Amino acid sequence: MTSPQILAITTVITPVTALMLVVCLSFLICVAIGMGEETVSDFLSGGRSLSGLRNGLTLFGTHLTVTALLIPVGTVALGGYDGMVFALNTVAALAVVLLLAEPLRKSGALTLGGILEQRIAGPAVRVAASTVTLLVCVPLIIVQLKVAGDATAYLLGMDSVDTARVCTLMIGLLIISFAAFGGMKGTSFIELGKALLCLVAFAAAALLVLARFDWNIGSLMDAAAQGSGRNDAYRTPNYLYGDKAYGSWERVSVSLALVLGSGVLPPILMRIGASRSSRSARRSSCHAIIAFSLFSATMIILGLGAAALAGGRAIVMDDAQGTSALFLLTREIAGGRNGFFATVLACTVFITTLGAVAALTLAAAASLSHNLHARTRHHQASAEQEVRVTRLLLMTLGVLSVALATGLHNWSILFFASWAATVAASAILPALLYTFFWQGLTRRGLLWTLYGSAASCCLLQFFNPTVSGSPLALFPEQDFAWFPLENTAAVTVPLGFLLGWAVSRLDAPTKPRNHPVETPQTHNPGSPPTPTPTGHGRR
Repeated sequence: MTSPQILAITTVITPVTALMLVVCLSFLICVAIGMGEETVSDFLSGGRSLSGLRNGLTLFGTHLTVTALLIPVGTVALGGYDGMVFALNTVAALAVVLLLAEPLRKSGALTLGGILEQRIAGPAVRVAASTVTLLVCVPLIIVQLKVAGDATAYLLGMDSVDTARVCTLMIGLLIISFAAFGGMKGTSFIELGKALLCLVAFAAAALLVLARFDWNIGSLMDAAAQGSGRNDAYRTPNYLYGDKAYGSWERVSVSLALVLGSGVLPPILMRIGASRSSRSARRSSCHAIIAFSLFSATMIILGLGAAALAGGRAIVMDDAQGTSALFLLTREIAGGRNGFFATVLACTVFITTLGAVAALTLAAAASLSHNLHARTRHHQASAEQEVRVTRLLLMTLGVLSVALATGLHNWSILFFASWAATVAASAILPALLYTFFWQGLTRRGLLWTLYGSAASCCLLQFFNPTVSGSPLALFPEQDFAWFPLENTAAVTVPLGFLLGWAVSRLDAPTKPRNHPVETPQTHNPGSPPTPTPTGHGRR
């Protein structure tokens, strides 16, 4: 092939044409994979057919959201030491998955309500679990769609707010269609492809950055410190969170939310439940930890490269939160927005958004259909009815989330991301640990853990600097923030554990009472095994 022909091909294959090709191929594959999913087991768990290695890669892909692509690079570029700690915290989150993998798979359940119901049955527990699932999933969907819309508009060379809104709307509607057709099998395929694409693309980008500095990490660090404008302070902590008294608490709070919340998100629970066996679940978690460790190393290198090559001042001027640092770095190492790496990056961002939003929407819809529609009726819903209801709820939740992401496009993603991670760490994690490992848990203790933690997160989040009192807040011109921390996990996580323990202990003197369990007429592999009433279901 001659040079003019190669030049012509590279001219035609732009981010726009590459995105269109990826969209068409992804849609056709999702339709082909999801056509045969007629049972609840197939639609929600993919028939539990993935091996340990493949499920580990898909678990890594599920854990990898579009914010995990963009935010760590920016925090490392701007925060130096603090940013590197932030990037490593995401690896520690998968250690929580490893701890819970075996009991989660043994429960046989796919949703939070089904898992908790193994210990304490009843509609109140299922309603509480579904409520918390929605509080976590919907804000995260909004974050993914907003960041994806901004990234797509940026890569296409149209940076206006209206263009970003249109990109958010179009991407969101496409993704909801993919999730409705593909189910867990289609989502698993997308997550697997996303994991492999991200590992290869970002490893190649990291190698290009290292090659600029003669493969010397020390030279890269020195150039990053100089490019950031902070010099030696770049290697010291407290820049992102300040030197004030509550700066250390802010660092602790963010770490708690990332480590404890990211590992128990509803899509992660579904992915573990889709493993073949308990042993496969543990192996999948180990594979995911290895993959994410390698990926986090590339994130740190790219963040240092962004500071060294693009410069901290340019990153802040383009986006104060640093989410565009990866794009600015790509422009430096790949020759503009229409180069080969820019095209690969555009496809990577789209596939990542597709997988993350599809998994989150599927988890939220499954929680409503599997825990409420199919389990609270006087007669059990058939598998076909449950799949149809799940698809309908998936599309409804998806359209609602797209509308919110489009309408709230100017709102800071810090509010939504902080809220979702904190609720997961404060409500879901205590509920799971108490359910699996503490025999003294009672019904009221579990409900107080779920509802009390969510309520405390809502209260403190509304009165912290992410809502008012700071330039990046939702309402920057207002100031009614009396809680100083931007992330509330340092208070709400201990409170979640305390509420469950204290209320259960107060219930301890009362006599246990067995609660009747709604026994399904027919059991299918997608439903959790019918729990046996025990004395743990106290009032």
